[in-house]
Amino acid sequence: MNDAAGTPPYDVRALRRSEFPWIEEKGSVYLNCASTGPLPERTRRSVVELAQRMCTPDYDLYHDHLAMPARSREVCAELVGAHPDEIAIGANTSFGLNLAASALPLKPNDRVLLLDGEFPANVYPWLNLERRGIRLEWIPRADRGLPNEEAALQRIAQGDVRVFAASAVSFSTGYRLDLETISRECQRHGTYLVVDGIQALGVVPIDTAAVHIDILACGGQKWLLAPSGSGFAYVRRGLIDQLDPATVGWLSFAPSQNFGDLTNYAFEPLDNARRFELGTTAFSNLDALNRSLSLLLELGVGCIEQHVRSVQQTLVDWVAMHPDVDWVSDPSLERRSGILSFAVPDPVKTGKNLRDADVLVSVREGGIRVATHCFNSREDIEYLIHVLGESLAT
Repeated sequence: MNDAAGTPPYDVRALRRSEFPWIEEKGSVYLNCASTGPLPERTRRSVVELAQRMCTPDYDLYHDHLAMPARSREVCAELVGAHPDEIAIGANTSFGLNLAASALPLKPNDRVLLLDGEFPANVYPWLNLERRGIRLEWIPRADRGLPNEEAALQRIAQGDVRVFAASAVSFSTGYRLDLETISRECQRHGTYLVVDGIQALGVVPIDTAAVHIDILACGGQKWLLAPSGSGFAYVRRGLIDQLDPATVGWLSFAPSQNFGDLTNYAFEPLDNARRFELGTTAFSNLDALNRSLSLLLELGVGCIEQHVRSVQQTLVDWVAMHPDVDWVSDPSLERRSGILSFAVPDPVKTGKNLRDADVLVSVREGGIRVATHCFNSREDIEYLIHVLGESLAT
């Protein structure tokens, strides 16, 4: 899909040359950011430079270690339309989801609603609460195994659901929730909305200034093109003082901001989301996260989404022409994300044939999962289709 002038949102070939030169050097097709995203060249250089500086640490490096988390809060806030005070830096998506499960004001017999088919990271923190008497309810999947959003809305409307925890984008089907509608229903009935954003952020815009989300969790290693061990949680400003976290970090308290008087142990949590951070962070990972997000923000997540939809269209058309290939995803624009999944007669064999041809995708829940990001081109999808056609013919 192009803009009104008929031009792409950015020059993907120039992007590949400057930030992902290995694509042309290796000749491979990478369609697997739903598993792990590759580091852009600017991020790789920054990681190397920081490692070199760490070999001879000095005052400047100490200053970097103070500045990097602050910068991470700024760029993560910009990514989700929030304020830096609403951002807590963590190591992964589980950090934010466990924060939600442990700190929200829940009591025995409160109900937490989940969609069947969630990724385990958004399941086990809530299952862990059953020991405290919290009651979990599951919404069964809809046709083709898609999340049953309509049934979830009907259940929330009954008025006794305390938390609805859901992935903005399904890891296996790529199904994109209507967060605006869900948010309105949650607000109407006093339900906390907790969002796992890892399969959305970076390719699907989420604006917390426009959509009322209570807590959003995201790791950096997929669509944010950052290393494992980087991530963040967004906590709505009005909720920060209401949360009672089960764990704390020494840097989350006001007295610890004065490094010259660290033995003043006054229990005075910071008045922002930093109070939920768990001590010293992985600075090299944060630096990499900052660099990778700088690229995504320069391109614009809305423009990335526009590009991805344009590139995906070739695959959408191909699936429509092959009766032996069935959608796992809902390919409609309003439900589409960076992930398109489809079923073939023998997904394991097809996945192996794709890998042998240097086309990297994933087989998830019985479907071929194709994850398209900012650096992919129509030629990538055309080659994918070529290999798929050969595989289905044998």
